[in-house]
Amino acid sequence: MDAVIYYSCTGNGKKVAKEIAGKTAFEIFELTDGTQDEILSLNFNTAVIVFPIHCQSYPAFMRPFFKRLNAGRVALVATYGRIDAGNAVYEAAKLLKAPVVAALYLPARHSYLQENYQTPEVPQSFFEKLGSDTPAKITKRRKTPFAGCLPSLRSRAIIKIKRSAACTGCNLCKENCTVKAVDCGKTNARCVRCLKCVYNCPQGALTAKKSRTLSRYLKRAKHDEIIIYI
Repeated sequence: MDAVIYYSCTGNGKKVAKEIAGKTAFEIFELTDGTQDEILSLNFNTAVIVFPIHCQSYPAFMRPFFKRLNAGRVALVATYGRIDAGNAVYEAAKLLKAPVVAALYLPARHSYLQENYQTPEVPQSFFEKLGSDTPAKITKRRKTPFAGCLPSLRSRAIIKIKRSAACTGCNLCKENCTVKAVDCGKTNARCVRCLKCVYNCPQGALTAKKSRTLSRYLKRAKHDEIIIYI
């Protein structure tokens, strides 16, 4: 089986995954807490994994997923918010048992910004490499020294998730949360501020309040570089 496996918080990764699946006719799977074991029980010929950059790396909960995935070859697509792509695909590739034949950093709308930015299409050269068994030459990229230092604690300090009276108690936020960090709109210490609950609340009852430090950081110049390894 060939598949596209995606983890998406704000919808960027889902859109990219659907594009890839549409152009390749691969099966598509959403990676969640509830589907992870089922996906890991399968064997894939080619697995394309789409995920967002968190603190200049892959989402921490995906570490065991990368280590346990059964695939003949893997391609990685990391969406980033156009400030710093970090070193995510290099770090993810080191965990995988299968060779990584293609990897891509794809610019996307930043999760913490309300902006109308359209993620560019995946380059054709990426698709052309999916059937190859030759590993891509993935280089190690610069990463802020403190990017991996207590990311959850830092995130909770710079952004707060607020629940309004519009909450109906449907608890879809709890159902959607991959790290079991929210219950009826109230977050706990596991929360990494991915904002999946905010973006997927059907009542719009959850909002994210940014600190001044984060607001200043988000004003940094944006860049739209597509970084590809084939």
